[in-house]
Order: sequence, then C-alpha cells, then structure tokens
Amino acid sequence: MVKKILLLSANPTNTSKLRLDEEVREIEAGLERAKGREEFEIISKLAVRTEDLRRALLDYEPQIVHFSGHGEGDEGLILENNSGKMQLVSASALARLFKLFPQVECVVLNACYSEVQAEAIHQHIDYVIGMNKAIGDKAAIKFAVGFYDALGAGRTIEDGFEFGCTSIDLESIPESSTPVLKSRKDKKGTAILPDFQQGKRIFISYKRNVKPDEQVALQIENNLSPHHRVFIDKKILVGTSWAESIEAEIRQADFLIVLLSEHSVHSEMVETEIRMAHDFAQVQSGNPAILPVRLAYRQPFQYPLSAYLNHINWAYWNDDNDTPQLLEELNLAIGGEKLTISEAQAKTDLLTYSEPSPLPLPLSSAQPVQLEMPSGTMDTESPFYVKRPSDDKALRTIAQTGRGVTIVIKGARQVGKSSLLIRTMNAAAKAGKHFAFLDFQLFEQAALKDADLFFHRFCFWLTDALEMEDKLEDYWNSGLGNNRSCSRYMSRYILKELGKPLVLAMDEVDKIFDCDFRSDFFGMLRSWHNSRATMPIWKKLDLALVTSTEPYELIPDLTQSPFNVGEVIELEDFTSEQVSDLNRRHGSPLNPSEEKQLMFLLGGHPFLVRRALYLVASEQISSSDLFNNAKAQNGAFADHLRHHLSLLHNKQELIQGLREIIDCNTCKDRLVFWRLRGAGLVRSSGKTVKTRCQLYADYFRDNLYD
Repeated sequence: MVKKILLLSANPTNTSKLRLDEEVREIEAGLERAKGREEFEIISKLAVRTEDLRRALLDYEPQIVHFSGHGEGDEGLILENNSGKMQLVSASALARLFKLFPQVECVVLNACYSEVQAEAIHQHIDYVIGMNKAIGDKAAIKFAVGFYDALGAGRTIEDGFEFGCTSIDLESIPESSTPVLKSRKDKKGTAILPDFQQGKRIFISYKRNVKPDEQVALQIENNLSPHHRVFIDKKILVGTSWAESIEAEIRQADFLIVLLSEHSVHSEMVETEIRMAHDFAQVQSGNPAILPVRLAYRQPFQYPLSAYLNHINWAYWNDDNDTPQLLEELNLAIGGEKLTISEAQAKTDLLTYSEPSPLPLPLSSAQPVQLEMPSGTMDTESPFYVKRPSDDKALRTIAQTGRGVTIVIKGARQVGKSSLLIRTMNAAAKAGKHFAFLDFQLFEQAALKDADLFFHRFCFWLTDALEMEDKLEDYWNSGLGNNRSCSRYMSRYILKELGKPLVLAMDEVDKIFDCDFRSDFFGMLRSWHNSRATMPIWKKLDLALVTSTEPYELIPDLTQSPFNVGEVIELEDFTSEQVSDLNRRHGSPLNPSEEKQLMFLLGGHPFLVRRALYLVASEQISSSDLFNNAKAQNGAFADHLRHHLSLLHNKQELIQGLREIIDCNTCKDRLVFWRLRGAGLVRSSGKTVKTRCQLYADYFRDNLYD
C-alpha cells in the first residue's frame, strides 16, 4: 500500500523566517531518488492554518504527518491565522485531533520546543518525534533528509530517527540530541530518549569570555548534563533566531543558574536574562527559580539586580577549591533544598564594601583618579557624572515647596534619565520632602494585564515604599472605580498622614503604554496635577516621571496626559565637548584623533562612551582593539549589542522598521519610529531618520534577520 506523507509548514509574518521551502524540497528530492519511491506519495501544504490542518487530515488520510515551523513549548505549536499572523495551538488540542486519526503511524514535529506536543500526541499515535529545545534551520533540514532517506530505503521509523540524528552529527552540528522519539511500541530501542529525560531544564546565565565565569559555567554544565537538560549559550550564532532561543529556553527552564562576578553584574545581557526569569516566574507558578551564585564577588548588588536577588538565597564560590562544594549545593537545590546563604545575617556577613581600584597611568600626563564601571544609574557623588544645563532646572524645580510640582524627564534609553531622577530625589530629601521611588519594570505581568489588580498593587507598593501601614481596604470603594479609589487613598490617607510634602518618583513608566488601562492611569496622574489649583492637599504632592517613549503617540487625549505639563526635560546624547571632558576625567586615555573617532562611532551615546573610556583607561583593552572589534561578538560592546538584539525578538514590525531606517534613512510607520527611538536605537534629524550611532548601523546591518 502506498503511504501518504503530509508535509505541513507555517511561518507567520510576525515570526522569524525559516527555510521551510528548502526543507520540503530536500525531502521530496530524497524520496524521488529512493529505491522505495513508489511506496510513498507526498502532499505538501504551506502557510497552514488550524482549519487547513484538520481538513488535510480528513481529505488525505495520511500515514505520516510532518510539520515544519515554530514551536513555543508549553504555549503551543505555531500555525497561521487568517491574517498570516501567528496562532498558537495547544498540545491538548493537537492530541484530541490526532486521536480521531488512528491510521496515522508517525508524526514529525520539526519545530523548536515541540517535545511538549509530541508527548501529548504520542498517547494516541505510535511514533511521534519532537524537539526538546531550539533547533537551527540547518540541523532541522539535515534531520528531515536523513529520516526520509532511511524510510525511502525501507528502514523502520526507529532507524529513520537514528539516521536523522546521525545526519546532524555528520555535519558537525552540535544539535543531534535535540530530536526526541516518543513511541508506544513495546520493543527494545523503540523510544530513543536522552538519559536525562526525567530531569530538570536548566539555563546557565553567565558572562562569556571572562574568567572565572566561563570556566565555572562549563564545569556546572558538565556536572548537570548527565541528569538534566542544560542550556548554555556558547555556540548559538547571533541573530534574531538566537534571541528567540534565549527567551524560549528561559521560559521552558525549571531553574536559572546565574553566575555573578565583578564582570557579570555589569552585563546588560545577564540582567536581561534575570529579568526574563523573574517575569516568567510570575506567571508560571515560580518557574524558573533563580539560583544566584556569587563568584568571588562580595559587593552589594546594585539596582535593579538588588530588587531581583536580595530577597532570595545565594551560593558563594571563592576559587577552584570551592567548585566541588558548589556543584553539590546546586544539585541539592535542584532537588528541592535551599542554597546555603539564606539568612539576612549570613548575607550581611558575606558582603564587604571596598573602594574602586586606582586608575593605571595610561599616559604620562594622566593623574590618578578612581575608576567606575559604567552600569546604569550613577551615584550622586560620582566624579564621572556629566552635568547638563537641564539638571539645574530639575533641581531648582523640585526644591520648591508649598505648591506642588510636576517634572517629566524624557530621552532615549541610557541617556542618563534615571541618574538625573536620583539626583532630583536627593535634592528633594535635602529640601525636607518625603519621596517614594517606584520602578515600573518591577510590576508583575499579571498586574499589567488586570486594571483592578494593577491599581491595588500601585497603592500597596506606594504604602510599602513609604513604610506606612497598609490601609487600602479602609479607603477603597470598588463602586467608585479604580481612579477615584486610588485618588481617595492618596489624598485622604497618604498625603494627610505624612504631614510633609511627598515626591512620587516613577521610573520606566513606559511599561504602562502597552496596557489597556494606560489612559485611565495617566489620566489619574494628570488629575492629581490639576487638583493642586482647587484642593490644597494635592499641593503636598510632587510628581516626577521618567519615560523613553514619546507619550503623545500613545495618549490620544492630551488633556489627560501628565507628560505635557510642568517642567518637561528632554535629555540628549553627549556633545563632542562633553565627550572630551569625560575623556579628561578618565585620565585622557584617548588622544584628540581617537576622541573624534569615538564620537563618530558612538554618536555621544552616554553609556557606551563611558564604557569605552573605562575599558581603555583601565587597560583592559587598547584603543585600536576598541575600534577594530567594535561590532565583534567578543568586542567591547558585544554584551550591549546582544542585549538590544534580544529585545527585538518577535517584534517583526520593529525589525522591519529598523531595517528600513538602516537601508533608506526613513521610517514610514510613525509609531514604529517612536518605539525604536524610545528603545534608544534611532534618532531623527529633520526628515531624515538614522540609527542612533554608527555602531548600531554596522551591527544590525549584519545581524538583523526577519
């Protein structure tokens, strides 16, 4: 009897592009030249929707079903909707569907993280192949070709699976353990599964190419791999598919082991991975759990790492002698025990406070100063803080008393907004005001999707920041709605009980722009600003908001916006004069010609300029290496660039907009432009739109794929 092979594929427009046509072509070519080619009939269906899948199974009654495309693990397999966008199909729905087709002998899910679906389907189908993690295009194609070549030669499905895995190995692709065969047949060798099938999923977060981080990470991987599924980013090529792999692996993980050294605590990518794990854990019943390991690092965590890590247990590694103990401790933690540094006193005893090391003398004219590793918000006493004319406006405004003020700090990411906000809060404290600092990055995902939960959390968080007693239930009246209840709590309890003026400082309020209730929340803040004119109690409240996104594009009614009132301060990148000044503060590690070269490369980007000067001044890198390897994967800016690439993952409209800007210096979609500008990736000059700096243009031109 001729066996029908149904080849299905889906690559929605808002997912990264796969080489699905090549996979189908290679399968067909392999079967056409096979000695058993007369025994197979191939039916191919592209851009498959859910109804296409159901109808194809009914119409063709295949014996083998092969799917190529994207998978999202527990969230489902990705098909297309009627608009060509992604539509997730759950494992349970697929299992219920295939239960209706007992003639199907084998299902191949050639998609990332499809083992979840394979496990569900194989309850009804004898053979199902899935992928236990992300799989690259080349490996996926080689597996499919090897599998169907074997079937065409008359070999069994078990043999075909082995030939597929071997085909990956023969190409020296390190992904041959990714395919997993599920089987209901009770015979030796049928279910070919890794030894760690029942183990946990582990993600190791570390800073690459530095010691001892990479060495310890590899030792942990080698120790855990025989019993667990361990993911460590050491071979994946950079590109948007890399970003997809990172996010999906963290979402699938049971544990995120993060190695924290003097290098990695300043890594944007490590911070991003911790944040992802924290966010996923909020909506996935605590998974992945974060296991922080301090690598000879005894300094207090700086914000925002402190918000993620201070309240959970740590492990400590001082040198190679501690490796066996660390490995044992991690194995126990994965098994349900706690990391050893758990009590507040134990954490305090571990920590030390040391001065930064003196600057080596890179030039004969340099004077010894104290270096600072650039890492986000700067200390108010930092000698490397570049004061702008707008700083005085903010400090003068916040020092005013008796009438209430509103300050809006706008600018691209990493331009210095949060540092100015901290200085503003410091000035407020000197003026005798209370202040509450709320970072909206830390709002859990559930609250950002539920208005009732969000407004309650906002009030509770404010109360906690001020160390006041929670009396939310005494003042909240659901019949009044969220805005009025929240305003009631603020005016009748918080402001009344404090006595002194309050500065409510809100950082990263961009997080709210994607929420359905954004107009309600920002309209409430605007009403607090307006109420100062008629209700004296509101004169005790100062508002300070920080945003990277242009709010006018997202709040249609400007009379309900708090971003166009009070003092609006917009921060820009450094000028050439400011870069020269900062170079002098670092001991002049760059000569005048190199200063100009730095300005051309980075365009005055404050964080990157500081990073470049720090690395050269501390003799960690030469100026020639800085420029020659600027966009390299092991260059001075690699971590920063990979971080931005990860943020673009699965945002096809932003990827397409950025490519349009790089290629044509224009962006037709105004909202896309504002979002890219808010992310700190692009800027405008008249009618021309450009990347924020030449480094971004060079890097994303090479690494941005749709």
